[in-house]
Amino acid sequence: MLWRALVLVLGLGPVPAAAETAEAARWVEAQGLAHVASGADRDAARRRAIGEALVSAALAGGASLRGHTVTDKGRITADLSILRPTGRVLSHRVLSADLVDGQWRVRLAAQVGPMPLGECAARRRLTISAAPPVVRVAPEADAWAEPLAMRVAHDLVETLRRHPDADLDTLAPAAGGVVAASFDYAALTRGRARPAAGNHRLRAGIDVAPAGRALRLVLTLRLLAPDGAEIARSFAREAARPSGGLIGLVSGQGRTRAEAELTDGLMADVRAMLDGLACAPAEARIVQRGEALRVPLGRRHGLSRASLAFVDDPQDRFGLLEVIDLGQSEATLRPLDPTRAPQGFDGLRVYFVEAGL
Repeated sequence: MLWRALVLVLGLGPVPAAAETAEAARWVEAQGLAHVASGADRDAARRRAIGEALVSAALAGGASLRGHTVTDKGRITADLSILRPTGRVLSHRVLSADLVDGQWRVRLAAQVGPMPLGECAARRRLTISAAPPVVRVAPEADAWAEPLAMRVAHDLVETLRRHPDADLDTLAPAAGGVVAASFDYAALTRGRARPAAGNHRLRAGIDVAPAGRALRLVLTLRLLAPDGAEIARSFAREAARPSGGLIGLVSGQGRTRAEAELTDGLMADVRAMLDGLACAPAEARIVQRGEALRVPLGRRHGLSRASLAFVDDPQDRFGLLEVIDLGQSEATLRPLDPTRAPQGFDGLRVYFVEAGL
């Protein structure tokens, strides 16, 4: 049976659409077919039929298609096509789904339009294990600088906790310089000393020090991804050191204004960083255990049975794997190309896209 992996319909990152070529969203009807290989394949075949219909709908909105056929001793074993749409399926509804003579026939209506500029085609969950922010305040800084830095640390934890795409799983203890216990981190400090497999590990530092006649605050975030990649971001703010007495009153450069300038937009920058990470595909390295290929990512990281893994190698354009077993924190994969041995994937880095089926 031919397996049509027509993917990347709904799971691509942002694809900018030029304003001059953008078209209004429209509704189209499409049909998809899929054969049922066995009794256990019934539900999966229905998803494949829906996927084929979504591909047809996406093509109606404009797309480019690249194909690849796998043969074994002259017999076609897999017919793979990778779709890169210029637009996206914004929504769809199934009109009918019939199983006739071992074949699913699905008809659906889909709203197809251009990819909104700056938006994600699909978002993932970020499960973060964060150490308490480390605060360092130079002795030469103003006395109010340390309480301000503590407040920034508190706001950072709250931003992580409340972000719609992030789960603050544990707060592992840091080596030193931890925020004062007077701040309410009790619910977070009950976590494990080591982050769970598949989590992002976050370390944050807040440094405040004089910079000439100004005071400089730097918030540094270091995020270690499950695949070992590290992302580092620094957000800096400066404010003139407030003058005391009548001079400070006349100039308007008091403590309140300095505090506002040192914190202006900091948490918005953190949210924007998390938004960008949520738009990026989930990534991990494959580990072979016996004949099984596993990754430390599961449902709590945003994967589903419709997720597909792509080998992160530009020379391996068709290194695709499907999810055959999905747990909360781990997934088992299988190559879509039956001619590729599992051991050839051991240690490879893969990223996931959501077929949306």
